[in-house]
Amino acid sequence: MNANERLQNHPYGSFIRDVEKPARYVGGEYQSVEKPRESVDVSICLAFPDIYDIGMSHLGTKLLYKIINKEPNFAAERVFAPWIDMAAELRKRDLPLLSLETARPLKEFDVLGFSLQYEMTFTNVLNMIDLAQMPVRACDRDDSHPLIIAGGPTATHPEPIAPFLDALLIGDAEEKLPEALRAIAVWKKKGLSRHDMLRGLASLGGWYCPALYEMKDDPVSGFQVIDEERSKGPYPVTRAWVEDLNAYPFPDDSPIAAAEAIFDRMSIEIARGCTEGCRFCQAGMIYRPVRERDPDQIVNTVLSALDKGGYEKVSLTSLSTADYSCVSPLIKRVMTELRARKANLSVSSLRAYGLDEDLLDEISSVKATGLTFAPEAGTQRMRDVINKNVSDEDLLKTAKRIFERGWSRMKLYFIIGLPTETDEDIEGIIHTAFKARKIGREYHSKKRLEITASMSSHVPKPHTPFQWAAMEEPSNILRKQALLKDLGNRYGVRTKFHNSRVSYLEGIISRGDRRVADALELAWRKGCTFDGWDDQLNWDAWMEALNESGIDPQRYLGTIAVDAALPWDHIDVGLADGFLETEWKRATKSRLSPPCGKPKGMQVHHTNLEEARADERKLVCYNCGIACDLTMMRQERFDYLDALGAVEPGAVPGAETPGYKQIRKDRRGNNLPPIRETQGDSSTVRFRFTKLGTLALTSQQDLARVLPRTFRRAGLKLKVSQGFNPRPVISFGPALPLGIPSLSEIVDISVLGDETPEELVKRLADVSEVGLTFLEGARLEPKAKKASAAGRVAEYIIGLKDGSGRERYEAARAYALGSEPIMKSVTRKKGTRDIDVRDGLFSLDIDHPTDVEAEALQLSDDQLLLRLRIDLGIGAHVRAEEFAQAVFGLDEERNNLVVARTNLFRLIQGEIEDVLERTEAAIPAPASLQVSV
Repeated sequence: MNANERLQNHPYGSFIRDVEKPARYVGGEYQSVEKPRESVDVSICLAFPDIYDIGMSHLGTKLLYKIINKEPNFAAERVFAPWIDMAAELRKRDLPLLSLETARPLKEFDVLGFSLQYEMTFTNVLNMIDLAQMPVRACDRDDSHPLIIAGGPTATHPEPIAPFLDALLIGDAEEKLPEALRAIAVWKKKGLSRHDMLRGLASLGGWYCPALYEMKDDPVSGFQVIDEERSKGPYPVTRAWVEDLNAYPFPDDSPIAAAEAIFDRMSIEIARGCTEGCRFCQAGMIYRPVRERDPDQIVNTVLSALDKGGYEKVSLTSLSTADYSCVSPLIKRVMTELRARKANLSVSSLRAYGLDEDLLDEISSVKATGLTFAPEAGTQRMRDVINKNVSDEDLLKTAKRIFERGWSRMKLYFIIGLPTETDEDIEGIIHTAFKARKIGREYHSKKRLEITASMSSHVPKPHTPFQWAAMEEPSNILRKQALLKDLGNRYGVRTKFHNSRVSYLEGIISRGDRRVADALELAWRKGCTFDGWDDQLNWDAWMEALNESGIDPQRYLGTIAVDAALPWDHIDVGLADGFLETEWKRATKSRLSPPCGKPKGMQVHHTNLEEARADERKLVCYNCGIACDLTMMRQERFDYLDALGAVEPGAVPGAETPGYKQIRKDRRGNNLPPIRETQGDSSTVRFRFTKLGTLALTSQQDLARVLPRTFRRAGLKLKVSQGFNPRPVISFGPALPLGIPSLSEIVDISVLGDETPEELVKRLADVSEVGLTFLEGARLEPKAKKASAAGRVAEYIIGLKDGSGRERYEAARAYALGSEPIMKSVTRKKGTRDIDVRDGLFSLDIDHPTDVEAEALQLSDDQLLLRLRIDLGIGAHVRAEEFAQAVFGLDEERNNLVVARTNLFRLIQGEIEDVLERTEAAIPAPASLQVSV
């Protein structure tokens, strides 16, 4: 099946162009995996309850997709929450939500597995189940439906979503999910009922199956909680966790987003868990213990992923990347390798305090624009309450270090509404940001310097020391936000705030019991979806749903007695009894608990083997319930430092390798851009390529990401721009309207070396995604026009699918070539205007498709067409589809149209020439068809 046939045969093919970013819904991404359903024993669709743009960056989905699909008898496909417009189209047309890989209805899978990352996506879960044309309540589904399961951090407080799911996996999925799929494959063959499968899942450990549990009311809190005596499932359900992350290497060949993803880069998880013990942070509690990936495995995965995917940016990520035990030598090693590939590095959760200055030099040598840090609170007292192990001195030292290295923007994250918080703590937020601003002014002008304080509202989360704390009243949050905004204006600090209404609902759902499920369903039935998006939150509908469900928000948002039974007590995340309570009491006394897993007083780990071995101090341990092997942990750090070559103080791993450059500074100590490299002789090659099928549904902006990635995958030696952020020197041809296929697009790329265009085309053929075929190339003369200007005249074919005869085509051609204007209202970026569709018309003829056009576009040989050429250089020219609608007398109809771009030409003194600028004679337009406008 060719690229265009795939799209034409897709159940969404007839209308997909009418929705925003249609490439989100039809699959076909490079490196995606498609398995025939008859070739596997069990199938699962991994569902992410937010849009494609966000979900394609989710590391957990990438990891599970790889783990499951590497087993020959398993198939994993993907689906994301459809945006508002797409969901409306599906309901209007009574079409089900389909998987990306094989366009298979979700209800035909054996398992549908949701990733629960955020409580405010819960209505999206219900919406996706409903769009899959299945009952949203688990009790209403039968043996004909797939098992609907879920996992992720919010599965640890599952009751508000529990009635809609068959099972929730508590903890890490790398081992438990394949184990469950193997069991389901066996149970399917035996014909087990749905209920028996749930009993089997629960017996595997780590699985919470709500249907097996009975509820009761707790007399102290009034919460609905699990009745242990009457329930038929394990109590408690114990979290599953992977002891060795290295047994599950991070994938280097994940599907590459067709539409732009939020984090459009190759990201790799370098560690799981966190040692800091911040009392507001649920992830820091439920992902214990800290487990690190082998640095050699990280480096190898990064390089392999770059080669396979063609990315230009890499991201190292974890809950606290600065606490990876050999983060400094690791970053230096990775950056040395990336320089040779002209790629950039992004490091998440990397705080500057405590890190080596030469490491900051390394990072600033690649990119010096802005950095983000999270002091979380504005005063030392408040930071002690939340156990944020950072002082004012650390923060000011951080500011000095980054501003003197060329950074001019700093973003600081804070939380408001924390337990014991006063207005003095609130004012301290702006005062802290202002102190950083004063230091920044020593290095940067007022115009260039930018300090932003971003504030979110505290939501007391289950399984944290603050799980018993009251949530701040909405009115007081608004008062504090107003105070911060006023102070920010006074001190020159930009302020940004998270929507307090979203936080309010998040608090209710986070600490909710099973009663909240009724409000959740009612809110969804009132139209609530994408509740975490400010512009989509339907506050009034949510308030109605809570009221009609009899929900008292204060029950879930107020102070909870420490001895009360909690709706999440049946979930054991591994913490010892009393640990959270002890930390809560320490918080109320403003007492710090130093980070575990480090010697007391250390902020980051030693960066070299010599100092690490010399430090014989005991590692801090609070006996939190996670049995960490501290001896093994210390030895592993030694091994990793040794593997990276970080043996002595001051060693810079990779400094001896080709491509390493010392950091240059000016007289004030600021970093200078890298020295302009002599890249060698270069030339510009113009390629002609196709844009068919799914690729035709991507925008010009997306194409500007796809092509450079393809060139890098093919190993083309690209000339890059100079400076902090090198980019390939590239010029794109005239933009193609979204959804229009093309047999002849052009792009210019500056390449090094003397390989012939024919050789380059052959290499590109092996790494191009579906719908992208490089047809030919030509080396250009130095003064040739760029592709953006060279493709002056575009040739299109347009026709009707309804079998209209030649008379209609002749009438349309005569109408188009007549002397009277044909006015049509068109919409462009600058607004709506009326234009004459004859403007820019270069030639027009009645024709049949060529053999190439017929095959690529799935047209019959006798299909009648209008072949027109449009001058794209006259300004507001008509588009081919608009031309077709006007001359055939259609009212914005698309489904009956055949429209495709078939060629591009240069325009030289009124004649058209081959856009690849070969030496063949010019191709004059037939005189009888030329139109004077």
